[in-house]
Amino acid sequence: MYVLFLDETGDHSLTKIDPQYPIFCLAGCILEEKYYETKANRAIDKLKKKYFGDDSVVLHSYDIRKQKGVFNVLRDVVVRTRFIEDMNTLMGGLDYTLLASCIRKQKLRDNYANPSDPYSLSLTFVLERYLMFLKKYDSVGYVSVESRGKKPDAYLLEVFNDCANNGTGFCKASHFQQRITKIEFVTKAENENGHQIADLVAYPIAKF
Repeated sequence: MYVLFLDETGDHSLTKIDPQYPIFCLAGCILEEKYYETKANRAIDKLKKKYFGDDSVVLHSYDIRKQKGVFNVLRDVVVRTRFIEDMNTLMGGLDYTLLASCIRKQKLRDNYANPSDPYSLSLTFVLERYLMFLKKYDSVGYVSVESRGKKPDAYLLEVFNDCANNGTGFCKASHFQQRITKIEFVTKAENENGHQIADLVAYPIAKF
């Protein structure tokens, strides 16, 4: 059993496009469930305790970059250097597979008379690749998303159900139903480390 943790960077609006950050990126991190619950979680919590004294800290890319809140300890250049080194070692040592969809929103709007919503487009793309991954390893899995509220969650559930019930241009509905069992929504307060891994990789992927 595998879990696909999802997080995004940038907004998915095509009406107002920020020229300083005109990209929407949906990043997914696939981990084997038992490995995640034991080794991966322990490694991430160990890093949190080392620098912040508490594994309830939520690693958030924006706050780390801006050194906000509990991350103000990173204003010390020595601490920041060690933290980045340890973070890179951790991220490089964990066993996971990344999936990501990056969309230049202006190009999407320019190329199509009625462009698809970037979030819908990205989620469909990532789910297709997740299904291909599960088929390759002859396994099943589910999707975990950080809850954004009732309306955004309902929208993502609708996109997920559309893929599962109707398939896509590349994947049959029956294959989705056989391999991807569900999508779940988890609050930030639940401190799901898998979402934090996805958050940490989303910004660098979009920036690159």
